[in-house]
Amino acid sequence: MKTKIIAVLSFIFLFNSLNAQEQVKDSLISNQESSIQEVVIEGKKPLIRTKIDGLVYNVQSDPESKSKNLLEMMRKMPYLSVDADENILFKGNTNFKILINGKETQLLTSNPKDFLKSMPVNTIQNIEIITNPSSKYDAEGVSGLINIITAKKMKDGYNASVNLSSKFPKQENNAGFSMNLQRNKFGISVYGGGYLKNSPEISYQNSQYTVSNNLFQNGSTSGKGNGGYFNVNASYEIDSLNLLNIQLGSNIANNTAKDHFNSGFFQQNNLKENINSISNSDGNGKGFEASFNYQMGFRNDKSQLLTLSYRFNSYDYGINSVTDFQNRLSNMSNTMNQNNDNQNNENTFQVDFVKNIKKVYLETGMKAILRKNSSQYTTVPESLLNSDEFSNQQNIYGAYVTTKFSFLEWNFQTGLRLESTVTNVNFTSTNTQVNQNYLNLIPNISVGKTWKEHHGINFGFSQRIKRPGINRLNPFVNQSNPYIQVSGNPYLKPVINNDLMANYSYNHRISLNLGLGYSFSNKIDLKVSTYNPTTNITNTTYENSSNVSRLGLDYNLNYPVTKKLTFGVNGNAAFFFIKGKINNIEVENNLFTYYVYLSASYQFENHWNASSNLELNSRMPAGLQSTTNAFTGSSFSFSKSILNNQMSFSASVNNPFNTFRKAVTETIGTDFYQNNYVRDYYRSFSFNITYKFGKLRDEIKSTRRKIENNDLAN
Repeated sequence: MKTKIIAVLSFIFLFNSLNAQEQVKDSLISNQESSIQEVVIEGKKPLIRTKIDGLVYNVQSDPESKSKNLLEMMRKMPYLSVDADENILFKGNTNFKILINGKETQLLTSNPKDFLKSMPVNTIQNIEIITNPSSKYDAEGVSGLINIITAKKMKDGYNASVNLSSKFPKQENNAGFSMNLQRNKFGISVYGGGYLKNSPEISYQNSQYTVSNNLFQNGSTSGKGNGGYFNVNASYEIDSLNLLNIQLGSNIANNTAKDHFNSGFFQQNNLKENINSISNSDGNGKGFEASFNYQMGFRNDKSQLLTLSYRFNSYDYGINSVTDFQNRLSNMSNTMNQNNDNQNNENTFQVDFVKNIKKVYLETGMKAILRKNSSQYTTVPESLLNSDEFSNQQNIYGAYVTTKFSFLEWNFQTGLRLESTVTNVNFTSTNTQVNQNYLNLIPNISVGKTWKEHHGINFGFSQRIKRPGINRLNPFVNQSNPYIQVSGNPYLKPVINNDLMANYSYNHRISLNLGLGYSFSNKIDLKVSTYNPTTNITNTTYENSSNVSRLGLDYNLNYPVTKKLTFGVNGNAAFFFIKGKINNIEVENNLFTYYVYLSASYQFENHWNASSNLELNSRMPAGLQSTTNAFTGSSFSFSKSILNNQMSFSASVNNPFNTFRKAVTETIGTDFYQNNYVRDYYRSFSFNITYKFGKLRDEIKSTRRKIENNDLAN
């Protein structure tokens, strides 16, 4: 056994760690940052650092990082919030991208919630919240970018971390690990994890009212799920000017669900149909990604860097459901089998070049994304109504230039990005094609100034593209509910979002950040529901029929009342103005919204920490016609570190005063009203154990420019 262990460790160290010779890159960054100033909170461990394009949140400086997972931590970060379904919102919007160490990873596109819950928080150094991304980033990501920084300073050696957590009564068990190894010019960084879910039965109700008909549905649903992910990043420093980096990753997800529901349809207050159904569904997904980056420096000009990158990414998932009906109308089948198999892959090629020209930092590059999505979907026995093979091929070609410089004590970041998109959609069974070709020139500018070391102010303007993803394009019609059917729309077009923003920061003993923003989009693809009085079916899909604008204030305050007691508040207040047309009838959904997250943390002696949180959420828009209800939340937790801070454990209770939460979505149509609510578990208890060991003293090298495909909305 010892021989096997020694052999495995020898192999790992042989295929090991990347060393510190990104001196070319580091000198370039330090030269540039000397002209683009930052505002820093004074102290040993500053919590927030502001930059010209956003801010940096130091996770390790927050005592609550020992008792909360990363998803929970994001509730208290500036510009971010988390809704009741654990969806992250960036300035109240779900359209943004998450990167890890500056790179996009496929698992954060397909399954971000479970990844953020299982990843060890003590391996995360900083979270970059980029509110005004420069032109070097893809034009997608309407609200901005979140960049998770995990790299640590290290030299030859290793470090590792293991994280275990459990939550109940809605059972969630998560495990994650990370490991970094370094030996001479070789380096390797590995992280992975998995989860098990077992959701107990919860109830729901749907009701719909029209002029002459009423629909009442009630049911219950339960489910199980499991999944895992693994990612390895290896690098080799050929010499002081040349660096190779390879990344491999994979992930899987499996889910099952069981649904019972009863549906009563009334015409003129007379019961016309009373359906009972049982539905069983299975979903399976698997993803793979591989990337290669080569970075080359220049002896004659240390500020120059050339990077060549390639990335392959694929994700396949399939859903199968069988629904058995009882008491259905005689002309309809009593059993329905639906299948939806999706295959998605893309190849990306990228070239980047950076250089300092006197005091001006210049970055430019080109990129090509070749993407293919396909779906085979069937419904049996009604296959003639809802069966097809759907193929969506999309090629995106981009070029950009961006600069940074200082003038009259003001810092500037400005650039342009040109993107050409060629899309071909094909329906095999009907031999129908949809072609969309468009060219976009996307500007970006940020202007900032700091004074008296602690004060900073930034202004910015940017345009971003929101391209519809496969989930919105897929025309598959989910008919498991015979009266309420949902589908995608393959004819959707991209949307341009315009964003004006201003930010003030004061970072001294107190940290205060205020962001005022106004954004607007025309012909945005929102959910639209229409009622067909002939079939008595409500159809929900997406249409480019709405104009949306948001005027909002985002705020964040951290106040150390004493050396041990810290108080914080994070939140936003915004006006949403939504206007569109449905069947040529104008509809408005204007709403004032707010989010408040209050936190308090106290550090006792002997590495004990206690914290409490209170969360307030207002009603929120959920499309052109829909809104979700308001809710409040609370939590109490404590944590303890032992073994010289190598091991920590924590326990928490969330929403101790409410066993269940009633989540309500109201939809108002021109000729119907619909109310959907789910009674879900709200009170929960969780435990977490983290152990870290090893020591490294320089960071594993990674090429400065990597492929970041932030161009798709879900």
